Amino acid sequence: MRAWLVLTAALGCTPSIHAFRAAPNVVCSGGPTTLTWSASSDGSLSAAPADTTLGPVDANGTRAVTPAVPTTYRLTVKRLSKSVSRDVVVEVLVSPGEARQIGASVADPSTTCEAGTLAVTVSAPASAWDPHIQVTSVGLPSGVNRTYRIEHGGRSAEVAPGAPSAAFAGLPVQGDWRLSTALVAAEACGRNVPRSLIIDVASKCAR
Repeated sequence: MRAWLVLTAALGCTPSIHAFRAAPNVVCSGGPTTLTWSASSDGSLSAAPADTTLGPVDANGTRAVTPAVPTTYRLTVKRLSKSVSRDVVVEVLVSPGEARQIGASVADPSTTCEAGTLAVTVSAPASAWDPHIQVTSVGLPSGVNRTYRIEHGGRSAEVAPGAPSAAFAGLPVQGDWRLSTALVAAEACGRNVPRSLIIDVASKCAR
């Protein structure tokens, strides 16, 4: 019984972080994002690169931050001799034209394969993307040797390998992207199809 009580007391002294996130986690340089956390006890916030405005925090809370460069935020919670930390990374768009990949596995529930066309819907949620980040062009990653049909924000375009399209220029990156491609002779729905559909989205900050 004594050993059980000791074990229970030890477990009760172990700190924990229930949740820690940044929304949005892709922002323009100097744009705001909000850190939200929930932990078992009070802790502290830090960042790399360093942010001198951060420090001790309550067990549950939020904090608005405005990173100028890509930044890793860390929440650390201590209790007695034990501590636990969790990181979140906020991506910051520093230079115009910087491309990020958007895509999904064909195992995603949104995938359809009908009439010889494979399609998937990819969400760039508002909770993740700063609304000021706008598309400049959309292209296909290196190694993709097939044409995609892309739909986003009420527009659509056929995008071929090595030929980025400006059809979506000026639209926010956030929102749903529908990606589809026609199957070739050696492919069939459920057999030999690409494992994922991915696009490169170049963007800029518009304020």
